[in-house]
Amino acid sequence: MATKLSEFCVEEERMSDLCKNKTTRRDFLKFFALSSASILTPGFLTNNLIEVSDDMIPVLVMIKPNVFRYGRDDEFSSIIVFPEGYNVTEVDVSSVGCEGAYAQESILFPDERTIVFLFNSGHLRIDLAHNLLATFTITGRLYNGYTFKGLDMVMIIGANQSIVYHTSSRKHRSCHACKGHALNRIYPSMQEADNNRPHIGCNCRIVFEHIGWQDYAKAFWHKSQGNVCFYDKRWGWSPPLPEELSLEYPLFLEKHLRRG
Repeated sequence: MATKLSEFCVEEERMSDLCKNKTTRRDFLKFFALSSASILTPGFLTNNLIEVSDDMIPVLVMIKPNVFRYGRDDEFSSIIVFPEGYNVTEVDVSSVGCEGAYAQESILFPDERTIVFLFNSGHLRIDLAHNLLATFTITGRLYNGYTFKGLDMVMIIGANQSIVYHTSSRKHRSCHACKGHALNRIYPSMQEADNNRPHIGCNCRIVFEHIGWQDYAKAFWHKSQGNVCFYDKRWGWSPPLPEELSLEYPLFLEKHLRRG
C-alpha cells in the first residue's frame, strides 16, 4: 500500500509540473507519446496526408480518447502540434472545431508549439455512423487570418456493449478446426465471420454475443493483431491495448482546465 501511495504522489507531482509548464521537453514528449523527431522535423505530417494551401497550416493532431461511444456526452481532448515558426498563442480558440463540435476549453504549451482543446462528443455531427475506423478533422484559424487543419483516426462504437459474431459448433457435427474457430475467433460483423470460415465447405451457424466496449475497441482497432477483421482469443483475453488506442480522457487536463 505504501508503494502504491508513493507512486500516486509522484504521478500527481509530475502532472502538476506539466500543467504549470515546468516539465522538461523530454517529459512533455513522453507524456503525449511523441518523439522528438516527429515534433521537430519539418515533414512530421507524412502519416496524416492533407491538402495544403498557401494560407493553410498543416498540424499534427492526436485525439484522446479516440474511441467514441454512440449517443454519449463524453469529453475528449485534441492535442495539436504546430510546425516550427508558429505561435500557438495566436490561435483563435472560438474558431476551433471537430466534426461539428467546437472547443470548449484549451491549454497552451507555447514552448512546444502545442495546444490542447477539450470537446464534448455529444456535440459531434448527428450523422456519424458506427465505424471501426473513421477520420476526424480538426480545423481552426489564427488571428492573422491563417487557417490550420489536421486529421486523426478514431473508432465509433455502441454506447455500452458491442456485438461480435462467431461460428458455433454446438448441436453440430464439427471438425477440430471448426471447434477451435468457434471457441476463439470473433468478428465485428456477420459478413466477416462468413468470409473467414475455418475451411471450404464449413456450414457452422453464425451467432452473436455482447462484449464490453473496451474489449471491442481493443480487439478491432486498426492496429490490433487482427487488423479490424477478427480477433483470436488465443492472443490473450481481455485483448492487450493496441498501439495508439486511447480509451481514457487525460484527467490531469480536466483538473487544469476547470480549476486553473
